[in-house]
Amino acid sequence: MSLQEFDIIRRYFKRPPTDESIVRGVGDDCALLAVPAGHQLALSMDTLVAGRHFPENAPPAQIAQRAFCTCLSDLAAMGAQPRWLTLGLTLPAADSEWLAAFSQGLWGLIDHYDCHLVGGDTTQGPLTITLQVHGFVNAGAALVRHGAQVGDSVFVTGTLGDGAAALGVLADQVSLSEADKDYLLRRYYRPEPQIAAGQRLVGYASAAIDISDGLVADLQHIADASGVDIAIDIEKIPLSGACRRAQPEQCLALALTGGDDYQLAFTLPQEHRPQLTQWVQDKMLHAVEIGRVSACSTDRATGPDPKVRCYQGEREYILGQQQGYQHFVTA
Repeated sequence: MSLQEFDIIRRYFKRPPTDESIVRGVGDDCALLAVPAGHQLALSMDTLVAGRHFPENAPPAQIAQRAFCTCLSDLAAMGAQPRWLTLGLTLPAADSEWLAAFSQGLWGLIDHYDCHLVGGDTTQGPLTITLQVHGFVNAGAALVRHGAQVGDSVFVTGTLGDGAAALGVLADQVSLSEADKDYLLRRYYRPEPQIAAGQRLVGYASAAIDISDGLVADLQHIADASGVDIAIDIEKIPLSGACRRAQPEQCLALALTGGDDYQLAFTLPQEHRPQLTQWVQDKMLHAVEIGRVSACSTDRATGPDPKVRCYQGEREYILGQQQGYQHFVTA
């Protein structure tokens, strides 16, 4: 018997509500959700297309994990607590074996992050996964992009370049130990959303963003929103041993422009440095200082022109033309 849309939903994506915030979940035309008093709702949606955002022959459980983790990273960047998600699933065919593995991979992470699937849609077509994650944050407390101030320090969590370096493993273009391959593929398929770090930085960081399209490109969003310049010391960029071994000549470029890291980049006022230092020493947060916020550049013709610049010692490090991932690239 072939699976129809509601068979798929009932068999693989429906559970009885287990959280009091879910008034109505999967099975009605809309989910009805109760946002805790004194909080604001945070929403983010990502779409992943087979062959573009993950290999078409990737294991279905890993596709589910990548889709969920990358989307959840947006909530981390705003210091939000994940609570609900909706799933849009476009499938070439209703393959029960594929669906069982995909849903198992998804449910494992949903439970890990104490999240709840409350609705969605299924349709037929080229394999595409759309997730919308919902979370909440204390009213007025969300981390944003527009708060960076002159004199703030710039920090990143974790190591950079691993997600982009994993593409060489997927294409079988690098010679590495099995341990290094496993590490890079894990960083690609299951990047760890920095939920705890984002929540800890609420009230301390002046601006934040998750690193999805590349460090330079994403810091440019903070520079534009805040009307400031940002200087990066590339010798301070944290790189993993696996990334260095995978791309010895290109690891720095991957860290600066490769994307797919899903770590956080944030700016911090000097008054909060002692608290951050204490968190790092106590291993409550992993963060490395990589730069500083300065006054915005000015173009004589157009006025303020926020820039992100990279330096190696006293010399400016010039990047190539493409400084981060772009969904639409024109000739």
